[in-house]
Amino acid sequence: MALDSVHLCRISFPKLSLLATRMPGLQAKLFSLLSAEIGKVATLAANHRTEERMAGFLLDMSERYARRGFSATRFKLAMARNEIANYLRMATETASRVLRRLTDDGVIAVKQREILLLQAKRLAELAVAADSRPD
Repeated sequence: MALDSVHLCRISFPKLSLLATRMPGLQAKLFSLLSAEIGKVATLAANHRTEERMAGFLLDMSERYARRGFSATRFKLAMARNEIANYLRMATETASRVLRRLTDDGVIAVKQREILLLQAKRLAELAVAADSRPD
């Protein structure tokens, strides 16, 4: 399900696989992109504190918008709170409380679905804390 406007291009996986075996650079790029996505999902799915998961999610959204040529510090969340909560493995109320805490701490500003990253560095520190804590 698309959560925002998208453009799709259907690519045959067998044909892409064949092309990738003939073009090592393409194969390396595909593996790199896939492993990066798997890493992001694994980080968000790990047993990290809710603030750390939310920070990672917001930074990921920021990076995605920036790659598309949009603002990395001001963006609209296409997902509803309950969808974000489900994605981050937390209750909807918890997601709302975490966003409220980040707002109260001056890290972000929230106006309906619009997010403004006020302290991207602090958000990154929260997300890095998730990666640096022992399991």
